[in-house]
Amino acid sequence: MEQGLQQFVGSPIEIIYLEEDNRTIQRRIDILTAGAQCVYAYCFTRREPELFRNRDILAVLPVETRSH
Repeated sequence: MEQGLQQFVGSPIEIIYLEEDNRTIQRRIDILTAGAQCVYAYCFTRREPELFRNRDILAVLPVETRSH
């Protein structure tokens, strides 16, 4: 997953993520760094940086950006 997420560094994406209590959540994030075990990203929902474990990222959806 690390190589796949590395391509999104600096671009906003949406992820489907499995939390520790087995709930799935959808978050819009901007990846700051992507490592072998986790991704450190700015979370637009929480408005702060957050750590996401790669093994718990179920799906990645590119976010379309509008240009004027």
